[in-house]
Amino acid sequence: MQIWNAEILYKTDLILGEGAYWHEDWKMFLYVDIEGRKVGCINPVTKEIKEKYVGKRVGTVVPATNGKLIVALQGSIEELDFETGKLRELVTIEQDKPNNRSNDGKCDVVGRLWIGTMHVDAKLHEGALYRFDGGIKKMLDNISISNGICWSADNRTMYYIDSSDYNIKAYDFDLTSGDIFNERVIIQIREPDHTPDGMCIDKEGMLWVAIWGGGCVNRYDPGTGNLIGRVNVDAPNVTNCAFGGNGMNQLFITTARADLSDEQLKQYPLSGSLFCADISVFGAHTNQFISPATKPY
Repeated sequence: MQIWNAEILYKTDLILGEGAYWHEDWKMFLYVDIEGRKVGCINPVTKEIKEKYVGKRVGTVVPATNGKLIVALQGSIEELDFETGKLRELVTIEQDKPNNRSNDGKCDVVGRLWIGTMHVDAKLHEGALYRFDGGIKKMLDNISISNGICWSADNRTMYYIDSSDYNIKAYDFDLTSGDIFNERVIIQIREPDHTPDGMCIDKEGMLWVAIWGGGCVNRYDPGTGNLIGRVNVDAPNVTNCAFGGNGMNQLFITTARADLSDEQLKQYPLSGSLFCADISVFGAHTNQFISPATKPY
C-alpha cells in the first residue's frame, strides 16, 4: 500500500471544513465552512486566501461557466458572485424539512449539479440526493448523510457515499438522461470509527475518500474493493479532498474541528486547517456547472 503525508497548506480553524473543489479557471482551491457559514478560496502557490460569509449553512461550492460560483445552502441552491458576495437564489430545496441542510455535491460532465441533503443532527434517513440543471429532481431518498460523489472516466458509472452506511456504492449512469440504476456496494469500510466522507477520483479510476475519524484520505480500487493507498493527515476529522494544481497531482484536503474534545484539539491543533499532498498519480479534471439556456431560473 502506498503512503503519502499531507502538509499544512493553510492553518485556520474551520468548524466544519468541506466542499473541496479545484477551480481550474481561477487556479484556486475552493472550500466551505458549513457551520461557519462561509465560502473560501486559496491560491496554493501564494497562499492568498479569501472568504465570503453567506449567512446560512453551506454544504457545497462548485464553479459555474459564467464565472460565478454555485453554492448549496440550507434550504436553497444559489449563485454567488464571489467578488461582491451577492447571492441569487436559483431554486429552493426541501422547504418542508427546515431542519435539513445541503451537504456534499459535484457536477457531472455535462454540467448538472448533484447535491445531497441531511438532517442537521444527522438523523437517519431524513436526507436525499438531488440533480439540478435549472430544474431539480430527487434521485435517491431515505439518505442519512449524503456525501462523496464522482464518476468514472467513461461516464458509465457513478460512485456515491451515504456515510451512515459505511460503504461506497456504484450505480450505472446514463449520461444523456442523467438517470442512475443498478445500485450495488463495491467497497465496505471495515475499520472501526472510520467514516467515509468526501470523495474524488484519479485518472487511473481509483477512488480517494476522506475518512472522518481516521486522520487520512484512503485510496480504493473500485474494481476489487481493496484499500491500496493512504494519505496521512494531522487532523482526525478529514472531510473532503480534491485533485488540483497545475499538474492535477496535488490533493487538497479539508478538515474539521467539530466533534473534537478540548483534549483532542490540544493533541491535533491543526484540526480545521487546509492540507495538501503531492501525489504520484494524476487526478481527473473537475466539472463546472452549466446553466441550461432553455431552462431560465
